[in-house]
Amino acid sequence: MKSFLFVSILLLFQINCFSQNENSSEVFLNLLKIEFEAFQKKDPALWINQVNDSAVFTEADNSFKTKGQIVEEMKNAPDIFINATETYESVLTRIYDNTAVLSCMTTFSFITSNGKRNSMKFKFTRVHIKEGNNWKLVYHSAIPVEF
Repeated sequence: MKSFLFVSILLLFQINCFSQNENSSEVFLNLLKIEFEAFQKKDPALWINQVNDSAVFTEADNSFKTKGQIVEEMKNAPDIFINATETYESVLTRIYDNTAVLSCMTTFSFITSNGKRNSMKFKFTRVHIKEGNNWKLVYHSAIPVEF
């Protein structure tokens, strides 16, 4: 009987941990989707409150950008974003107290100026910290991946 009780408690603990990881991935993927929507609509107001003021963004050329620079990029986003899509795969999320790390592959698909469909693949790494009840982005890296 004790063995059955122990196994039952262990199983419930593992199920809870699994569902928590599944839910946490959705939380951080939703933050990615909101950021993408802000680029599509050229409206950083959709995104700005989800980012720490000291956030750092690493570019493909290893340069860094600030939150303010990303806000300006959103306001002046190229029109290819309007009909573009972004998909996410191989999503991995880990939470350590008030810090969360998201890693995933992202495919950005868009229509070029000559009407052709094109795709670019990126490896995203993002770090969030919990401020009050909200997760805020503090680090973002998007590295192009050839396919």
